[in-house]
Amino acid sequence: MKNKETKMRKTEIINPTFGHHKDLSLYVHIPFCDVICPYCDFNKFSKVDNLIPEFVKSLIQEIKVRKLENNKVASISFGGGTPSYLANNDLKLIFKNLNDNFDISEEKIEISIEVNPKDIDIDKIKFYEDLGINRISVGGQSFDNSVLKTLGRNHDSKELLTSLEIIKKSNITNINLDLIYGVPNQKIYTWENSLKKFIEFSLPHLSAYQLTFEPKTKFYRDLMINKIREADENVTVRMFSVLNSLLKENKYINYEISNWSKPKMESIHNLRYWNKNNYLGLGPGASSFIDNKRTTNVRSLKKYIDNFKNSILEFEENYILDRNDILIENIMLNFRLSKGINHEEFKNKFEVNFNDQFLGLINDLTKYNLVASDDNSTYLTEKGKLLSDSIFLMFQEKIQSNPF
Repeated sequence: MKNKETKMRKTEIINPTFGHHKDLSLYVHIPFCDVICPYCDFNKFSKVDNLIPEFVKSLIQEIKVRKLENNKVASISFGGGTPSYLANNDLKLIFKNLNDNFDISEEKIEISIEVNPKDIDIDKIKFYEDLGINRISVGGQSFDNSVLKTLGRNHDSKELLTSLEIIKKSNITNINLDLIYGVPNQKIYTWENSLKKFIEFSLPHLSAYQLTFEPKTKFYRDLMINKIREADENVTVRMFSVLNSLLKENKYINYEISNWSKPKMESIHNLRYWNKNNYLGLGPGASSFIDNKRTTNVRSLKKYIDNFKNSILEFEENYILDRNDILIENIMLNFRLSKGINHEEFKNKFEVNFNDQFLGLINDLTKYNLVASDDNSTYLTEKGKLLSDSIFLMFQEKIQSNPF
C-alpha cells in the first residue's frame, strides 16, 4: 500500500537510495499565465506578477535543497503555466542555479521550454539560444481564429504564424507545435487546414491532443450547465483519422498516442517519462519520480513561497509505489507508446508472462480490434488509441481485483 506522509524538511527531502550512477530528468514548473484558458487544468496563476520575485527566490531555494550534483541530467523541461511569460533575467537566474547544483554537462542533453506565441520575438529566441535551450514547444493549439477564440487563447493565427517564422529562422531546430482537436464547433476542414499549416512549416514534432473536459476547469463547469457541448464523437473520430493519414503521408512517426515526430526527433524528456526513468520536479505542483517513490509539491503558489521562508518543502503526495502500482503504470505508459508492451522486458521486470496473465482480456480486446500482438509485443491499434483511457482502466481493474 502507498505509505503517505505530509511534510518533509529540507534535510529529509532527497531519497537516500538514489544512486550516484543514475541519470535523471528535471522538470521546472513556471506557474504564471497572462490569461487562464478555460480548458486547462494544469497548476497555473494569472494576475499575480507581484509574486514572481518571491517565487523565483523559492524555486532557487528548492533547487539548492534538492541538488544532485553527481547525477547526470539527460533532459530539462520548463513547463507551466507559461514559462515564456517569465522575464529573461529571472529565467537566466534559475538556469544559473540549475547549472550550479546539477550536472547538466551531458553533450546530448535536451533543454526544452514551452512558449506562448504572443511572447515570442527575435530577442527572446536569441536569449533562449544563448542560454542553451535547444528545443521549443509552441502552444499554438490551432491556426483557426474561431477555434482559438473558443479555447480562450490570447493569440491569433497571425501571431502564431509570426512566432513560428521567427523560431524557424533561429538556430533552434528542434521545434514542437501543440494542436487541439475535438473543440466544440470545430470543423473537420479547419482541423485539416491546421495540420496542413504544420506540415508546410516542416516542423519536426507535433503534439496533437483531443480536448477533454477536466473537473475544476471553466469548460467543465460550462458543460455541467449545458452552456457548452462536447464535439460529436463521430467528428472527433474523423479528426483523428485525418491526423493519422496526413502525418503518415508526410513521413511523421506516431511514436506515442498524442505525439508525432520526424525520424530521430522524438522528445527525449517525454520518452524518459513514459519509460519510467527518474525525474525530479521543481516548483509548485511539480511531481517527482525517483526509485519508485513519487512526490508532488504543494500546488498553492502562496503556500509554496511561505513554506520556503521557513525552509520547508511540503508535498501534497509522498509515497512509494507498490508492485501493483508499478505494474499498472508500466502497462499504461507502455501502451501509450507505439511499441506497446515488450513481452520479454515485461517478464524480466515482473516475472510473469504478459499474455498468460491477461489472456482473457487481450483476447476480448483483440476481437474488437483494439489491441494487436506479434511475437515480441502487444500494442494498441489505431482504433484502440481512441479508447486508450478505457483500455487502461480495464487492465487496472484486472490487476486490482487479482493482485500478483
